[in-house]
Amino acid sequence: MVFALAAAVASLSCPLEHARYSMRTAPDITAGFQDVNTGRDPDGWDDWPSHVAFRIHMGKTNRTYWFLPWPGGTDDQQHLASTTDVGARDWKPPNSDDGPRPLGDFDYIATDARYNVIDSIPHRGGAAPAHILIPRLGDALWHQVRDLSPRDGAPKQFFDLVGCSS
Repeated sequence: MVFALAAAVASLSCPLEHARYSMRTAPDITAGFQDVNTGRDPDGWDDWPSHVAFRIHMGKTNRTYWFLPWPGGTDDQQHLASTTDVGARDWKPPNSDDGPRPLGDFDYIATDARYNVIDSIPHRGGAAPAHILIPRLGDALWHQVRDLSPRDGAPKQFFDLVGCSS
């Protein structure tokens, strides 16, 4: 009960880019959002309208994976597209239709503190969700990243908002 109340208060006052998350049953797996310049394509389309990247850091292996949120449109779902390190000097947002996705696309489910689903992608400057679920994250990390040892894995569990940096 105390955790739910703390998450509710934090999510109301925490800007997305300052939110810190930890996986509920694997606290060494952390996550957060970072402001990124995703620009517009030459035709003026805003392919990545959230203007944030979502990072997941694996504490045991010290690896970080990056994702760009995107709305599903007619499927009424929210998604994350795997991308390369957004902090790299030569990083630029991939083409939304056929750009490289090292781990593919993932369903993204965010909720408020009462587990009401937030039916939109996260946006720069918006309020941080209290909980985030990426259902097939663990399976993808374990089976799609084969050239790394040890492999990364994650339980099918929520990331919970644990803090808000300034």
